[in-house]
Amino acid sequence: MSTSMASFGHHLLSLFLFTTLLSTSINGNSVNPSNTTCPSFDCGNGLVVGYPFWQQGRQNDHCGYQGLGILCTGRQPLLCLSGDIYRLKKINHSENTLTATYNELNNTTCPVAHHDVKLNSSYFLNISMENKVVRLFYNCTLYPPSLPYIECLRYGLKRSYVFGEGAIPEFDWERYCETTVSVPVIEKGGDGILVNSFGRALQDGFMLTWRSPDRACRSCEASGGFCGYGNGLLQKFICYCNDGQQSDNSCHHNGNFLCMI
Repeated sequence: MSTSMASFGHHLLSLFLFTTLLSTSINGNSVNPSNTTCPSFDCGNGLVVGYPFWQQGRQNDHCGYQGLGILCTGRQPLLCLSGDIYRLKKINHSENTLTATYNELNNTTCPVAHHDVKLNSSYFLNISMENKVVRLFYNCTLYPPSLPYIECLRYGLKRSYVFGEGAIPEFDWERYCETTVSVPVIEKGGDGILVNSFGRALQDGFMLTWRSPDRACRSCEASGGFCGYGNGLLQKFICYCNDGQQSDNSCHHNGNFLCMI
């Protein structure tokens, strides 16, 4: 399959999943608008996900940040970022980090990244410093001699290459290569190692971090509440209590300790 055909198929898949994400959040019958509790959830693969992420179709969007809705599909947690679908592999709520990978990658040893990893600042996510950004150049018809190339992506006289950002050999890559993609991968070695195991690097994914009011959320959960986010005009952290009340950080209301004279 050519890179262009694979890319077209990927965009169709992303469009379908993105439409499902949207329609599920709007029309999902399991959403109870009056339900203000926002517990953590598991899509079925053992990965427990919680605030600031929320489950599409089963929780209201006040349970997390805008743009961080998770869709459980085939027991896998999927996240849509800038119109592209990614699969969550790991999440560490104590360190505010997650590891994600391209959803369309299968178990092949020679996967292809069809698009850049793009983040929107409104998603509250950032590329972790644990990553190394690499550039992939696919199906080059002309290339510098003696450069190591990705052997499993060799098609006739066409070659594909991967380099660390800032270590790209001087050459007119854009002119002679069909596509070029920038991808963050978890740092595990130098460029030579990456050439020989780039498939594993893509499968392992990349790490993202997010911003959250950690102290306020911990205080909220310790008081028996659920961490949420005020979408709309509030745009701030909210502690949702089981009795239906809302607080800035805790369900321990001062009124419970006042003496009536």
